[in-house]
Amino acid sequence: MTLREILILGYQWADAHALAILVAGFAWSLGGALLARLGKSGRSDHDGRMIASVVVGGAVLLVVAAALAAAVAYVAFDSGPLDANALLLLTPIVCVLVGVFGIRRVFPLSELASVRTLGDLVWFALACVAMLWLLSKFRGWGVAFFGGLGGLVLIGLMAAVLLRVLYRRAFR
Repeated sequence: MTLREILILGYQWADAHALAILVAGFAWSLGGALLARLGKSGRSDHDGRMIASVVVGGAVLLVVAAALAAAVAYVAFDSGPLDANALLLLTPIVCVLVGVFGIRRVFPLSELASVRTLGDLVWFALACVAMLWLLSKFRGWGVAFFGGLGGLVLIGLMAAVLLRVLYRRAFR
C-alpha cells in the first residue's frame, strides 16, 4: 500500500464519518470548558488552568492538522478546499471558537500557558518570515543600493538577536 492510497483511504474514512468528527470537535471544546470550570471550583484553580491549556492547545493542533491536510491535498492531489467535505472544514473552526469562548468565560486567556506559548510561536514565525523577506531583497551586489554593507550587517545582527530571543521564548 502506497502513501497515496493511505491518504485517500484516510480521507474517505473521514468523509464517511464527517458528522461524528464535527460532534467530537464540539464535544472536545465544550467538555473541556466544563471540566475547566469544575477544576477551577476546587481547592486551587491549577487543575482548571491545566485542563484549559490542554483544550486550547488541542484545538489549535486541530487547526494546524487541518491546514496541513489542505496543503497536502493541494500539492499531492491538485484539489482545493472547495473539493472537501464542508463538515470536515468546519470542524477545526467550531472547535477553536467554542473552545476559546468557553475557556474565556472560565479563565482569562492571558493566564493560560498554551496561549502564551502560541503567541511566542506566532511572533517567532513572523520574525522568521520578516527575516526571509529582508534577505530576499539582497540579490548579489544589490546590497550597495539598499544602504551599504554596514547597514546589512547591522540589520542582520539585530535580526539574529531578535530571532534568538524569540526562539528561546517559544521553545524553552
